[in-house]
Amino acid sequence: MSNFQITILGIFGFFIIVGILIFSGLIPGMKGSGGRGGDLGGTVVVWGTIPKGAIADLVDNFNREHKPTVLSYLEKNRASFDRDLTEALAGGQGPDVVMLPRELIYRHADKLLAIPYSSISERAFKDTFVEEGELFLDSESILALPLIIDPMVMYFNRDILSNAGISLPPKTWEELLAITPNLVEKDQSGNLTRSAVAFGESSNVLYAKDIIVLLSLQAGDKIITRDSGGFRVVFGRSADFSTLNPAEEALRYYTNFSNPVQPVYSWNKSLANSKNAFISGKVAFYFGYAGELFGIREKNPHLNFDVAKVPQTKGSSVSITIGDISGLAIIKVSKNAESAFQVISAMAGQDFSAELVNKISLPSARRDVLAQKPTDAYMNVFFSSALMSRGWIDPSPLDTSKIFSDLVENIVSGRLNIGEAVRNSSGELDRLLRK
Repeated sequence: MSNFQITILGIFGFFIIVGILIFSGLIPGMKGSGGRGGDLGGTVVVWGTIPKGAIADLVDNFNREHKPTVLSYLEKNRASFDRDLTEALAGGQGPDVVMLPRELIYRHADKLLAIPYSSISERAFKDTFVEEGELFLDSESILALPLIIDPMVMYFNRDILSNAGISLPPKTWEELLAITPNLVEKDQSGNLTRSAVAFGESSNVLYAKDIIVLLSLQAGDKIITRDSGGFRVVFGRSADFSTLNPAEEALRYYTNFSNPVQPVYSWNKSLANSKNAFISGKVAFYFGYAGELFGIREKNPHLNFDVAKVPQTKGSSVSITIGDISGLAIIKVSKNAESAFQVISAMAGQDFSAELVNKISLPSARRDVLAQKPTDAYMNVFFSSALMSRGWIDPSPLDTSKIFSDLVENIVSGRLNIGEAVRNSSGELDRLLRK
């Protein structure tokens, strides 16, 4: 056997022993932040997008309790994270561990040191982490340990709803349709002066792609799936032709809000960015992420708003929202893989995770942490939304954003009917995967 093979077998052997202890609760480093979990030593460099100031105390606690292992955390800009990581690895200067956002799973999977199921079983993983965390699983191993989730929620203007005689935000999409005409205001020329919801366009709807994916996932379309044969596009390809195509139904619902002949007409491309429109009190509902809460409050301290879980389809037995999940992954070329595994085990542990929630006001990806419902009204909604979060394998965020933007534009412009537009976009996703 070569030295490389012996080294890899040694690392996996370590994973097996530590993994069994971690998920049986015998190593406090995983279940809590106290305890040593093995004195392996060396510096482990972790790249993440969490503000360094928010995580500094947790890093200091880890370093006090796990000597001689040293956790060195570097804050990175999410917008340039992909480029920075690619360039660093090409130059042999990359980190040992990354907080990997969901949109980079597909792109960087081959750069990660996967944890085999013989180390941490698939059953233990599913029992520990929320369902969206399964995006980090492949057929034989674990690519990352889930850390935090930023779920999509529904922000609503309390004054607009109260003035319209609406006591509660909608719990179903059908309820949203019913109340929309009561929330829209127009001037004498028929121009929209107040909207119910920013749906129907792509250029001025901040998370148009994510909202369409959310509607599609709720309808039963998983966009892209992964099986033993690899990745496969299923968007718009309903296997049951006795039912409506879920992707087409999702797009029909979404685009009706920008159709002037529909009773739910509420939005058009001449209006301000959806988030800015909500902050200025010009739209009743804004679909965004939990992590935007403080930014909205800061930009307009006088805005009387609240949050709720996103609506569901009436009669559905499963509640779903889309979540922005991040996981801790070991870089394959790390020269300190054993200590890196110790670090991600502790950071994904119950106590570290619970303390991180308090620091950044975002839900944990751990089921046991989410089981402790917070008393804060906003965080209560965020925790519930994290449990029902789902996601999809996005092969290239910039490219798929263009595909979904073109999809909406083809429909609202009348260039293609909904069926044609969905089939065209499905083919574009296919070509993107092959490329």
